[in-house]
Amino acid sequence: MKKSIYHAFLVITAVLFIIAGLAISAPKTSEQALVGKWKLIEPAVDAQGQPCTFVSEGMEFFSDQTVILSTMPGNRISYKTTSSDDERSAVETRIPSLKGKPLLLMKPMPQMEWRNTPITYGYDLTEKGASLALTVPGWSPAKYQRVKQAECSA
Repeated sequence: MKKSIYHAFLVITAVLFIIAGLAISAPKTSEQALVGKWKLIEPAVDAQGQPCTFVSEGMEFFSDQTVILSTMPGNRISYKTTSSDDERSAVETRIPSLKGKPLLLMKPMPQMEWRNTPITYGYDLTEKGASLALTVPGWSPAKYQRVKQAECSA
């Protein structure tokens, strides 16, 4: 009896370790990969070299799919990187240069429909998640670097 309880315990423990390992190695969604603080390291500029006012100096993404932009301090707005076909079509119709690019959508007002949000970027997140580029049509990409935890508390 004691041996069967011991064996059951070992089997359950092994299964839990396997599940924990799968959870740790599971790929992050793009929303999860953005979570953290980001600082602008290369501003977006137009053909005349003028900086774009539509990109923030810094951003902090949260796991509840909200973000605080340095241009809107204290105001959490919703964001997402996955779009329905209808939302993608509406964005690509409005901004043809974003066609086929990964989209980062931010809603400044909760009641606004995602398909109509004015805060729409093409984005590129490096594989290791250390840098982020945001594309605003007509400007060079704005480049961000992830702020390390030690830098946040300094």
